[in-house]
Amino acid sequence: MAMQPTPSNRDRVYKFLRDEVLPDPSQHGSFLTEDQVAERVGGTSRTPVREALLLLASEGLIQLVPRHGAYIPPVTKQEINEALEYRSFIETKAAELVIERGSVPVEAMELALKHQAESSDAGHEREFVEWDTEFHIALVRAVGNSLMTKSYTDLRARHVRIGIRALMNTPERQAAVIAEHQAIIDGLRSNDPEKAKAALLSHIHTTASGLAEA
Repeated sequence: MAMQPTPSNRDRVYKFLRDEVLPDPSQHGSFLTEDQVAERVGGTSRTPVREALLLLASEGLIQLVPRHGAYIPPVTKQEINEALEYRSFIETKAAELVIERGSVPVEAMELALKHQAESSDAGHEREFVEWDTEFHIALVRAVGNSLMTKSYTDLRARHVRIGIRALMNTPERQAAVIAEHQAIIDGLRSNDPEKAKAALLSHIHTTASGLAEA
């Protein structure tokens, strides 16, 4: 069996910031210094921290401010609108293609939905949103277009940030999200592109409405 490459310190820092810090609402609107990040990650110097911060800045997830550090911006309405508009385009096209090609990923989506339902209790919001994101990525991945998959998964951190914001605004929406996801699976399983797309758009628009109430 081939050995997996050991992640570099830069990659470790990047993953920590992307997956642990950026989705945390308590961190939004705050600054982080290189020394703070190095201490929290442990076992690394400032150089890989700086490289990870530069990478996150290039992706528009943080802002580097001289003499202040890395600013973690709150989720903005523009960010929400742009992300959900993008999702509407990509996911409805993905639904059309997987139905046309007979590659509907029912099993993968049902598995993600099962895990999501199991993490719907209070205190598991992060896990709930991670499985929510995996549910939608499974649909896009099933198209078999590597460029489409990469462009969608590259926005995972942004989707998680927005998803957690949505749960903060409307915590009672978890049961509704699960029902909406089941409707999406049912639409895909029916092999009716219009039914599947309608379920997807209804889900995304309901999410947008809940976020707009904040």
